[in-house]
Formats: sequence, C-alpha cells, structure tokens
Amino acid sequence: MKKLLFVLLLFPAMCMAQSASDYLTSGNTKANMKDYKEAIADFSKSIQLNPSVARAYLYRANAYSNLADYTSAVADFTKAIQLDPRLLDAWHYRANAKSNLKDYQGSVDDFTKAISLNPQFGELYKYRGVAKANLKDNKGAIADMDIAAKLLPNDADLIFYRANSKGNMGDYKGAIADYNESIRLKPENAEAWFYRGNAKVNLRDYKGAIADYKKVIELNPQMAQLYQYLASASSNADDSKGAIEFFDKAIEQSPKKADLYLGRGIAKNNVGEKQEALDDLTTAVRMNPKFDEAYQNRADIRISMKDFKEALADADTAIKINPKNAYGYLSRAKAKIELNDTTGALADFATTIKMEPKASYAYVGSGDIKAAQRDYAGAIALYSKSLSIDARNPDALLHRARARMKSGDVEGSLGDYKAAIESTPQNNDLYIAYGKALIASGRYTEAVKLFDNGLQVNAKNTNFYSWRGVAKSKLGDLTGAMADHDLAVKLSPSSSEAYLNRGNSLVALQKYDEALKDINKGISLNETNDEGYLARAELKMAKKEYLGAQYDYINTLLLNQNNTKAYAGRAIAESALGDTLAMRKDLTTALKLEPGSTEVILARGITNMNLKHWTSAIKDFSTIILMDSKNGLAYLNRGLTKAQSGDKFGGCADLNKASQLGTPGANEQLATYCK
Repeated sequence: MKKLLFVLLLFPAMCMAQSASDYLTSGNTKANMKDYKEAIADFSKSIQLNPSVARAYLYRANAYSNLADYTSAVADFTKAIQLDPRLLDAWHYRANAKSNLKDYQGSVDDFTKAISLNPQFGELYKYRGVAKANLKDNKGAIADMDIAAKLLPNDADLIFYRANSKGNMGDYKGAIADYNESIRLKPENAEAWFYRGNAKVNLRDYKGAIADYKKVIELNPQMAQLYQYLASASSNADDSKGAIEFFDKAIEQSPKKADLYLGRGIAKNNVGEKQEALDDLTTAVRMNPKFDEAYQNRADIRISMKDFKEALADADTAIKINPKNAYGYLSRAKAKIELNDTTGALADFATTIKMEPKASYAYVGSGDIKAAQRDYAGAIALYSKSLSIDARNPDALLHRARARMKSGDVEGSLGDYKAAIESTPQNNDLYIAYGKALIASGRYTEAVKLFDNGLQVNAKNTNFYSWRGVAKSKLGDLTGAMADHDLAVKLSPSSSEAYLNRGNSLVALQKYDEALKDINKGISLNETNDEGYLARAELKMAKKEYLGAQYDYINTLLLNQNNTKAYAGRAIAESALGDTLAMRKDLTTALKLEPGSTEVILARGITNMNLKHWTSAIKDFSTIILMDSKNGLAYLNRGLTKAQSGDKFGGCADLNKASQLGTPGANEQLATYCK
C-alpha cells in the first residue's frame, strides 16, 4: 500500500501577509471614504505589527474623532505625542478632541504647545480663541483671534467667532462690525445673521434685528427659537401686532410649548387685548402648572386690569413655585402698591434687589414709591442706581426726568427725556413726554423739532401732530398750528386730547370762542379727563373770568386731587380776586406736591405781581432763572414786574431776553414798556 506524500510548500511571509505600512495605507484609504470603523480596524492591525509608529495612533485617533468617540481619540493622540512630542497634528487634534469633551482648559494647553511648535499656524490661534471663549475668557479669545486674523485674512468663520466674543463682553458695536464682515465673506451663514440680530437687540436697534432675523428665515427657517426671537424683537420695537404674528407661527410649529403662549400673551397685553392675553397665560399655566414665570406675568396683566387681589395671588403662586424668582417679588410689590401696602411693596423690592442686584426695575419701583411720597431726592437716587446698572433703561430715565422736573432740575430733566428717546427711539410715548416737558419749559422750537423727528418714526401718530400744533401755536404760527390740529382731529375724531390741544392752541392765539367749542368737545368725549377742565379753566383765566376759572379748577381737583397745575392756577385766580388766604393755601399745597417746580414758583411770582409785591415777585422769577436760564416766561414776567415797579432799564433788559428766547407776548410788551 502506497503512502500519500504531503508536500508542504513554504512561501516568503511578505507574499502572504500585509505589513504595518500596508495597513496604514489601507486605513487612510478607508478613512478618506468615511468608512471609519474599517479604518480603525486597519490602523489597529498596523499598531499591532509596529506599535512604535506615532502616526498610526494619530490616524486612528482622527478616525475615532470622526465617530465622535473623543475619549478614545484623546488616548490615541496622547500615545502619538509620547512617541513623537513634536508631532504638531497630534497636539492640534487632541486640543480639538478635548474641546469636544468640554475639557476647554486642556484644549487651551494643547493649542499653546502646538503654537510653540509652529507660531505661524493661524488655525491654532483661531481655535485656541474658541476654547478660551468656552472658558469665558473672551478677552483672551479676542487677542488670539486678532493674531489669527492677520495670519488667516478673509476667514469668515474666524471673524464670526471673534464677533461672538465681543458680544459676550458687551461690545455690541464691535461685534456687529465683525458680523458685517463675516456676512460679507460668507452670506449664507445663518448664524451670523442671527447673532448680529441679537447684538442689535442689545443696542435696542429692534428694527435692524428684525431685518436680520427675517434673513435667517430665508436661510434656515427651522432654526430653534427663531420666531420667538423675532416676536420678542417686534415687541421691543413697539410692534406688538408683528410679535403676535410671529408667535402665532412659532405656536404652529410647537403647539405644546408653554413659553410661546407666555410670549404671545405679553404681546397681546401690549396691544390692549388684555382678556386674550390672560387666556394665553392661563393656557401656559395649564400646560405647565409649575411655570412660575407665567404666573408672574399673569400677575402683571391682572395689575393692568386692576384685578389687584388676583394679581397678588398669582405673584404668591409664582414665589411658592420658585422662591428664587426675583421677578415674582417684583410683581407682588407692584400689586401691593395698588393695594396701598407700600411697606410690603418696599420689602418685596428689597428682596428682588437682594436676589437679583441688577434688577433695575426694582430700583425704579422703589423710586416710584419715594416719588409718590414726594421724596424726590430719594426717588432720584434710586432711579440713578437703576441707571448705574443699565444706563439706557428708558423707564428709569423717564421717571427720573419727571422727578427732576418736580424738584426744579429742568436741564437735568430734559437731558433725561432726551436720553430716554435715544435709548428707545421707537417708543412713541417718550416723544410725547419729552415734548410736553419742552413746551412746559418754554422751549417751543425744540418741541417742534422733536415732533418732526417723531413723525419720521411714526407718521400716523395723531398725538405727534396734536402736540406739534400746541408748540407751533406758542410760536405764533397760526397756519402751521391749525394744520396740525385739524389733521390730528381728522385722524382721531374721537380723541379728547386732540380737541383739547386744539382748544389750548386757540387760546394761545386768542381765538377764545373757537377754543371753548373744542375744549367742551374734548370734555364731552372724556368727562373723567381732568386735563379738560384744566384747559377750560386756563381759557377763562386768559379772558380774566377768574370766578369761572375757579369753578373749573375745582372740577379738575375733584377728578385729580394731585393736579399741581390746578392748585397753582387757582392761586393766581384767587390773587386776582383778592382772596389771599385761599391763595396761600393753594400755593402751599402746590409746593408740597412739587417743591421745586418752576411752574409753581412762576405761579407764585404772578400772584405776587397781582398783589404788587414787587420784591417777592422779582425774587420768585429770579429763582426760576437760576434754575432754568432758558425760561422765557420767567424773563417776561420779571421784566414786566421791574417795568411796572419803576425799573424800566432792568425791565427792558429782561423783556429783550424773553424776546430772544421766542417767548409769546414778549415783543408786544417791549413795544409797550420800552419805546
């Protein structure tokens, strides 16, 4: 029997098996095809065959990174560095992997080492800057990105990252400049448009922000919270209707998101749809019974609806759900003010400030209580504290302006009104408040210019035309004044204020019969408006019907017992009628309400003129001029007092000054006393 002979043929190993280098090449090929798992398998085989090749660990680490396995990647990058400490890519990419693991300090350290190996590699500065930004070292981030920008000109992403850091540091103008450049280089970057919009919001450029957010809709309509940001910007731009529209779209996308109903409710409240706003906030708390912010805002809406007890209950609920909700205490404080619990309100404001020291409105609210107590110095200090936190807070500026005016700081008051408008140029109410203050202080030309600017913001605002008409009438511009008033009445035929203002202008133009018709019409449209009866009283004063004026001043005070002008005006009427006892009582009350008011001191000066108390009258008018060197009425009345008391030279000097300031009646008095 023959045996089978098995012949074993031996071939060289290199012909049958791959080398470490072959696996390395194969792994890179697979990695380039994005087959990272197979690439890792090949890199692992290469390492098994030759564990001393640094780049094998580097390549496997990169593959792990592409699979988001950053822990394994860091381990391999570390091994590569151990084998070759000068392997730049290992330091660079380990830094990236550490960033993805949120080990930002480790990332910064690795980038720093990489930079020491190649200080001309711009990408290293760029991404070290990003890592520093993640550590909230925005100053360091910007320094790195400035270097990177020199090495990497026209890198849109780099400029975008630097813009973000500038925004984080509050340098919104610098951020916008960088976003502008980034967008120029890479206009399809939706995030650049979005964050530029955010920066504009921080500068209160809400219209600009809205335009940017709308561009984001074109580029990436699904960006998270985009419509919510649009809605918020629209609200801040006084476009609550637009805000509601955007909240509607956001709710269509996310109908079960409670905070969207909260936002829409706030916007609806802003357009006066209070019940609808309340319904939205009720929906929000039904969706999320622990939504303390919704309860807090519902409290604010209920305050605006004068439902103070329910508002207090909502604020209590917000605080119970979240005792750290500083704004819950703020809302409760506002409710307590309306329920005459000023002590409790001040305590809640204090709690708000303790929990949230930068809650500027808490200082404003506390200041309002002080102002209501006629502690204007205390109020101004609190408003100033609010402004030290937010120098552009329009509420703090507006309220401080009012307090300063009442305490006699006319220039400071007008400066605050102007700053408030600069802070929020789209706020129509601020133009009205500032314009009234300018008119009250005799700055009629400035008032006309202000309302001109206001009409550029909102050409359909009836009150702008109406109050511009008042200012023009004070300048003797009959045609211009009546054109404005007639347009205001045409635009808002049911506006009491439009008729009252036209009536006041007709008084200034000595058209008393027409004035009375308009004022009576204004009163009939709103019989609870104390300003209507005040206007009729001043008409009667102009006609020297002092007894009739007294009755209308009484009607004014029945509606508003704190109307300082009514007490001051009635005192003048009483001085003309010789009732000095009642006159002194009214002046005392007016000065108690507004101890530094130039209008009250002017009234007191006029009562002294009527009583021929020349020295006291001159003293009063001089006091006003010291407080407000541009008060034409003070110069006019001091000039008349001096002229009537025998000081023709001094009187004519004052009358000339009044004329230079454009004070109505000054030229006529010059013609009478200074021929």
